Amino acid sequence: MKKLIASTIFAAISASFIFASGVENKTNLSTGYLRNPSRNTENERPEAAFYNIAGTAFLKEGLWIGGGNQFVFKEYSNKLDTNNSYSALGIKDYEATDDTNVYLYPDLNAVYKKGRWSIFSNFGVYAGGGSLSYENGTSATTLMFLKGSDSMLQAAATYEAAAVSASDKKTEYLTKYQQATAAATAYAQAGDAAKAAEYASQAKEAYLYSQKFVDLEKNSLGLSTEYKEASKASKAMAKNHSLDVTSITYGLQLGAAYLVTDWLSLSAAYRYTIGTQDMTLKCNDSTFKAINKSNKISYDAVGYGQSMVFGIHAKPPVVPKLDLSLQYQTLSRIEYNVDNVKGDIAQYYDIKNDKNFRTDLPAVLNLGAGYHVLDNLYVSTSFNYYFNDFAHQDSILSETDYDNSWEVALGVDYRFCKYVGASIGASYGNQGTTDTSNSSFNPVLDNVVIGGGFEIYPTDKLTVSLSCLYANYFDTDYYLGSKSDSTKTVLSKDVINAGIGITYHFN
Repeated sequence: MKKLIASTIFAAISASFIFASGVENKTNLSTGYLRNPSRNTENERPEAAFYNIAGTAFLKEGLWIGGGNQFVFKEYSNKLDTNNSYSALGIKDYEATDDTNVYLYPDLNAVYKKGRWSIFSNFGVYAGGGSLSYENGTSATTLMFLKGSDSMLQAAATYEAAAVSASDKKTEYLTKYQQATAAATAYAQAGDAAKAAEYASQAKEAYLYSQKFVDLEKNSLGLSTEYKEASKASKAMAKNHSLDVTSITYGLQLGAAYLVTDWLSLSAAYRYTIGTQDMTLKCNDSTFKAINKSNKISYDAVGYGQSMVFGIHAKPPVVPKLDLSLQYQTLSRIEYNVDNVKGDIAQYYDIKNDKNFRTDLPAVLNLGAGYHVLDNLYVSTSFNYYFNDFAHQDSILSETDYDNSWEVALGVDYRFCKYVGASIGASYGNQGTTDTSNSSFNPVLDNVVIGGGFEIYPTDKLTVSLSCLYANYFDTDYYLGSKSDSTKTVLSKDVINAGIGITYHFN
């Protein structure tokens, strides 16, 4: 049961809502990704500050400012598939869906290039990025509250047994107290003061022990009652509840790049992240509201992280028009602190104020190769590897393990004329999930992504980009707990992204 709760809560607080082949790390950091998912050799646009920091050293001199916004149209689904194993308890298999769209997903970047140096900065969403809303709850939360109810009844029975045992012990010691008191009285009347004192001491000791068991019996009965009431509330919530989750991790990055030679650049950057998470579960059942003292269970959490990014970009003179890049992002350790917990039964799921947990952004290795087939035709490929094994991706209750993951992309940029260019690209992402490590709220699925778009150049200094991306995800089975529990959930989702971006070059 604890594993089920941990999986459920983790799914809620670590939702990465768009693309994340590293489970947490985002890849759609700028609108340029939608146009062409192969970004690792970027060295002509300021969005290199996101994907290829060493590439900023090859930009034309001057100040570059770029920004954009993405619009995310999505539908997430998780279907409880247990052959109605819980129908006797009033829970039938059903499909939960979320179709909350995201209309504000901004990014901003700036690069100043002078001589052999470039200084750059960016602001974006590095994890999460939106909200999920399930009007009828999810398979995970339904099972969590249903099994939680059963677990609480078992706890209540344990406390009842403890109360019975305490009562027996109380009776035993009260009997000893009465017997010792009677003996002390008899010896006192017989004039044997020593014996009277001995039995009086035994009586006192027996009475003190009896009172300990009186308190234990009272406390055990109280806890039994509490757990029975919590069980009723949990069962009510399992049958009818809603879920809302929001998770956003903002990042601010600042760094510099240097041209060691005309064809080789080195770069380093510092990144600071702020993660915000909140979850609200609501149930309007009168039994639940009376016991919980509210119609909801909710909490907020905030975490902060720091990391470094290092990059190399080469244009080997032996192969003109070739770009090679390598970038490494260190692990960002993000420790969250839970606050503003509401709902009396939250404590029974170990949701408490001031509890800490870590949900790190794993280290990432980015590799890229690009080639100018023609002056106006650029072909590139990118590979990203996420070191999930070395990150703590925990919930407020326990640890959750993910395997390392990767993605590969191929893209083409073509400039038709002075005023218009176009891009197209595709990628395949292999996620680090297993059939017992995933998310019912935000399914993490293997995918094929296809993106495309246009760049319009009204002037030599201004670029306007329009882009769109479609992600095809592969449905997968996810087992909450273990396969023997018959808690199978089928995960699926569909996502379409559209974006608009503007770049201006001051020279």
